[in-house]
Amino acid sequence: MRRFFGNLKDGQIFIEGEEFNHLKNVLRLGVGEEILVSLNDETEYACEIVDMTKKLAVCKINGTRVCEANPTKNIVLFQAITKREKFEFIVQKATELGISKVVPFVSEHVIAKVTENKMERLATIAQNACKQCERTIMPVIEDCKTVDQVIEAFKNFDVVLFANERADKGDKPKSIVKAKNIAIIVGSEGGFSAKEKDKFTNAGATTVSLGKRILRAETASVAMMSLVSILSGN
Repeated sequence: MRRFFGNLKDGQIFIEGEEFNHLKNVLRLGVGEEILVSLNDETEYACEIVDMTKKLAVCKINGTRVCEANPTKNIVLFQAITKREKFEFIVQKATELGISKVVPFVSEHVIAKVTENKMERLATIAQNACKQCERTIMPVIEDCKTVDQVIEAFKNFDVVLFANERADKGDKPKSIVKAKNIAIIVGSEGGFSAKEKDKFTNAGATTVSLGKRILRAETASVAMMSLVSILSGN
C-alpha cells in the first residue's frame, strides 16, 4: 500500500503539496484508493481517498496502529558538513537507520559551503526515506552549528561517540544498551584537526576507531550509525 505524509483536520486527513502531486500525477491514484498516511507521530493511519480537488486529496481514516519502525532511542548524528550529494546520502541513511536528529556543523577542515545543503531538499529526502523504510516520524534536521556548540550539547547525552579516523584503537565506550540519549560525531571529507579531536575527548567524548582503513565521510557515518543502532537495540 502506498505511503504519504499528510495533515489532520476535523477528523479527516489531507494530502497536499508535493505529496498530492505524487499521489495524483505520478501514481495516478483517485477516489476509493486505500493508502497509508503518516502525520509525523507514532501512529500509522490506514485511509481511503474520499474526495480530490485540484490541490488536495481528502482521506477518511479507516484504522490506526502504532508504527514499529520508529526509533526507540534518541540517537543524534553530529555530522560535519560535506559536499551536497554526500550530505544528502547521509540524511537518507540516517533516516533508514533510526536516527532521531541530524545536526550539521562546521569544522576546520570542512571544504563544502554551508549553503550547498538546502534544508527544504534535505527534509524532502528524509520524508521519502521515511516512506521507504516505513517509519512515521521524520528525523529533525537542525541548522548548522559550530564545533563549540556541538561540545556544549554533550551535556544532553548519556553517551557521546567520536569517530577518529587516525586512532590506532578506540576507547572502551560505556554500555549503550541502557542509554536513552546517544550522540555520534563524524567528520567531513577533510577529517578533524588535532585541536578539535582534543576538544572532543577533553569534553567527554569516547574515541571510536573504525579500523585501519580510512573511510569516506559518508561511509564512516553509515558505519557509526549502524553500529550504534544495533548495539543500543534501536
